[in-house]
Amino acid sequence: MHRIKAVLLSTAEDWHGGEQQALLLAQGLRRHDHDCQVLARRGAPFAQRLRAGGFPVTEFLGKGWNPVAQWSIRCQLRRWQPDILHFNDSHALTTGGCASWGMRRIIRVVSRRGSAPPRSAIRYRCFADRVVCVSRAVAGACAAAGIENRRLRVVYDGVDPHRVWSGNRNRGRRSLQLTAPDQVVVCVASLTEPKGHACLLTAWAQVLKNQPLAQLVLVGDGPLSRPLKRQAQALGIGHAVKFLGYREDVPDLIQAADVCTLASHLEGLGSSLIDAMLAGRPVVTSTAGGIPELLGDETVPVAWTVAPQNPIGLAAALVSALRSPEEAARRAARARRRAMQYFVAPQMIRQTIKLYDQALSQARWSGGRTRRPDRNTTATSWASGFDTP
Repeated sequence: MHRIKAVLLSTAEDWHGGEQQALLLAQGLRRHDHDCQVLARRGAPFAQRLRAGGFPVTEFLGKGWNPVAQWSIRCQLRRWQPDILHFNDSHALTTGGCASWGMRRIIRVVSRRGSAPPRSAIRYRCFADRVVCVSRAVAGACAAAGIENRRLRVVYDGVDPHRVWSGNRNRGRRSLQLTAPDQVVVCVASLTEPKGHACLLTAWAQVLKNQPLAQLVLVGDGPLSRPLKRQAQALGIGHAVKFLGYREDVPDLIQAADVCTLASHLEGLGSSLIDAMLAGRPVVTSTAGGIPELLGDETVPVAWTVAPQNPIGLAAALVSALRSPEEAARRAARARRRAMQYFVAPQMIRQTIKLYDQALSQARWSGGRTRRPDRNTTATSWASGFDTP
């Protein structure tokens, strides 16, 4: 494998799971002796953190759609002449796709993390040689939207286990001002509609009828912060719900949990669930999107699962997990082993580099251009050559 020159392009204004995955990828590329540069939105956390990590960063204004930003991006690509241009979000696909138009030597890769079908499949066909999907559910949604199967690859998200293991339960519980007998359920997710917080709050009102001293902790920020707080007050459960916003001490908070939960009705995979699994915390979750791929064979359960948008079922599962510490410990131990096998950062990095190398080899074989994907290729090619659970 020759040394790869890669550019990671992000238009994200905030820091979420996708940006954490890109940081891990950049660090992995460097560890494997590949070169990595960054194109990022000016002033965004992605630019700041990658620069602090020692990566060369070129910033552009806004989402990069204005002529000045487009010219800046294109000039940087011409100067550096990367092998791979990896778009880390859907807006970056348009920004970088337009800026790199006509540069045939560059292999263009885009990450797709949402389980909803893409709004415009033509952008992916025009601007992406490969679409890296975080689960088979995401790949299926892309295929259903009209993206050719040969473009699609499945590479599961991977978490840095050492970051998760750095968490301290006592420190986390102190920060939450919990006493020894208090039970706490933690949800780490941006406060957006697909994450299902409204369903979770409705379920929590039922949980409190059985576990009146339990606390629900919501970690993350987003546009639904105020409506969700109003909902909690309207349900009469405001005293039992903590809205923490964005936090840097997520590993401590996960370790502090008696149960971790996610109530999404749209979910690519669920990296916060991987954190919980690696931490050995019991999990209660919906079965939205790629989450079943994360949890594996339900004949030997690693978590409590319910259908999306089912507050009654979610409440029952949460009560069961809180009341069954021995069973919770067994499931958590199985979940930890599964996460260590399939969903750690080194696995994600190795498979992404392998994807890069395969795309570059194909381009060299076809004279510098990627071969046109075959619309009739079967869905089994999504994960061809990659380890899957």
